[in-house]
Order: sequence, then structure tokens, then C-alpha cells
Amino acid sequence: MSGSRLRDHPVVSDAARRLSAAAAGSMLLCYGLVHLLVWPGAPTGTPGERYGWDGASRLLDWLPAAAVRTTGGLLLAVAVLGHACGAAGVAGVPVLRRYRLATTGAGAAGSLGLYAVTWPGLQPSPTDFSAGPVISGLLLTCVLATACARRYPPPAAGDHPGRR
Repeated sequence: MSGSRLRDHPVVSDAARRLSAAAAGSMLLCYGLVHLLVWPGAPTGTPGERYGWDGASRLLDWLPAAAVRTTGGLLLAVAVLGHACGAAGVAGVPVLRRYRLATTGAGAAGSLGLYAVTWPGLQPSPTDFSAGPVISGLLLTCVLATACARRYPPPAAGDHPGRR
């Protein structure tokens, strides 16, 4: 009987890596598509009630209604497309693989901006959407921490700043 483990086999480890990348990409894509609840909205399950945004904005209330709606639409597009492109990059699409951190970060920032712009106008209650900014904030923090760690990697185990 051989002493090697199944998980040490290259085919198994490659399959596990691909499956985990596909799962992570699928979760990120689903999170991006959830933003479509804001606009155009979706039924809540209660007759006559829908999720959505009624156009009210406390942050941009000094602008005309058309400008507020346009800003909300642009932020929604950034959130959905950023998460979708980030998901494709995580899943391994060759062109987007290189930019997966940037697109995911843009999607998370767009999501946070969308929540800030649409805050009081979210229906049926703004607190129904409160998990979104928490998830987007954590995702943006992880993206920024990963980018920082790639830019400034920690010293190797044998490297000490004062030794030569």
C-alpha cells in the first residue's frame, strides 16, 4: 500500500482548485445580481409589495430627480458589472483573471455608493437591505488587503531587516 494521499495527487488537487474557484465565482456573481432587487425590483412575497427604490435620496436630494435616478442607475451598473467581471476572473476567464481584484473592488465600491444614494428610498424598508453594505464593506476590505499584501509582501522567513 502506498503512503501517498489522494489529495496529494495532482489531478485531485487541480480539480479541487477548479471547483473552489467556480464556487467562489458563482457566489460573487449571485451577490452582484442581488443588486437588481434595487432596480427594477422584485416581488417580496406579500401581495402588492415589491423590493425596490422609489427614487428618494437623502445624499443627493439637492439634485434634480433625473440626475439622482441616473446616478443610481450608474452605481447599479458598476455594482452588477463589477461583481460579474470579478466572478468571471475568479472562475478563471483568461482576460478577466488578471483584473479580478480591480473589478471586484469596483463592484463593492459601487454597491456601497448605491446604498448611500438610495438609502431612504429603499422599499419596503431600508433595513431589509442592511446586509448589503456590510458584505460590500467586508469584500472591499479584503480586496484592499490583498492588493496591499501583493504590493508589499512580508519578508521571507530567513530575511531580517537588520541582517545582511
